[in-house]
Amino acid sequence: MIGANLKEEVLATNTYWTCASCYQCSVRCPAGIDIADMMYALKRYSMWKGQYKEGLIGPDFSEAFVKMIVNSGRSFEPILAATYLPKYSARDIIREGLMATGLVLSGKMPLLPKKVKRLKNVQRMVRRIIPIGETK
Repeated sequence: MIGANLKEEVLATNTYWTCASCYQCSVRCPAGIDIADMMYALKRYSMWKGQYKEGLIGPDFSEAFVKMIVNSGRSFEPILAATYLPKYSARDIIREGLMATGLVLSGKMPLLPKKVKRLKNVQRMVRRIIPIGETK
């Protein structure tokens, strides 16, 4: 479908959001097509175009993750989860909260994020590779 220039039809399927990035398809493809990279490209393109079904966790997570990297220079799970979990059920929020509490109490996750040196450099770099705020 991509080769036939059916972009809108491909984006409407949202199938690429279910890709687990295991690369099994890329490894096994007899034509040598890197299907996993195509799935990544479709995810980025659909977000850039703003064309994906509501309620998918992938786009919400990706958007929250990129914003966090731009703002702080690194990922910090408690803040990241707080930015996208409210869009989902109370059961999901409670489950994630319990898991996070266990990670903090066991010392596997810090309570506060570490500072990034030269944050402006990180922000400049990210903005060069990700078209933040641009739509087409």
